[in-house]
Amino acid sequence: MKLLILLFLISLPINAQFEVEFNEVNGELTKTDKYKEGFGRYDGYNIPLYAGEGVNFVVYSEKFEPKIVFVSPDGNVYKQSDGNGNIASLITTVPEEGEWVLFIVGDQNSLGKYTFQYAFASSNSLTLPSESDFCSTLNFIIAHAKAYFLLFENPVDSKQSFVKLNNAKDAFIDDSDASYNAVYLETDNLKEAEQLYKKLTDDITKCIGNSWLSATSNWQKFDDYKIMRTKYLEKIKEKERFIKVILLDLRGSKQKFLNDYIVQVIINRNQ
Repeated sequence: MKLLILLFLISLPINAQFEVEFNEVNGELTKTDKYKEGFGRYDGYNIPLYAGEGVNFVVYSEKFEPKIVFVSPDGNVYKQSDGNGNIASLITTVPEEGEWVLFIVGDQNSLGKYTFQYAFASSNSLTLPSESDFCSTLNFIIAHAKAYFLLFENPVDSKQSFVKLNNAKDAFIDDSDASYNAVYLETDNLKEAEQLYKKLTDDITKCIGNSWLSATSNWQKFDDYKIMRTKYLEKIKEKERFIKVILLDLRGSKQKFLNDYIVQVIINRNQ
């Protein structure tokens, strides 16, 4: 049995507001792995968890059809994934503290490599208080970017509305790249757009301080539109999270838009 050690719970700064973690393991089902009649051939992972934590498990393989079985500390099956081809997923909230076991299961003939992705969020990181200010909301979204927003829309908690950055008109997860997008303004008034763009960059800079790198580019042409951008980048070596404040000038675009200018904020993590 393998052990997933959740170091993030003790390695975060003591003043960390929200705790979300993501990781990926490459594994393999082999002939030496255990096989149980009526259950299948399996790999097992011991996972110490706290009550109230949110978890999202995803397993995919090109060699076999995986299934996920999540077992509670007392040995009972708590949740299991439905069969869905070469991808299996399971999302839930942990009801009790202890050492849980996650099994990645195939049938008797299942052999081959798989990729196991797992995301965890502490109990205070699954929902955001409605009275949260801009910086708290931003930090909540940034925290979930670490797990590529896998736990951002937790279906277990359907009462939680989609989190919008304060005063944004709309917000959504872009299906093309899984980025968080907050649309603030659509207008024909350039001065209004520039003022809001500056306010957003000032506010974000105050929230994150000097802990991230930042760079601003003036108007640049892309295809048939122009863009002004400020980008904030996490100070780590790889898979950095980033924030972009963008002002779009769509006057020259061949596509039909209702307004000439758009101001939006995009948050994601590099792959």
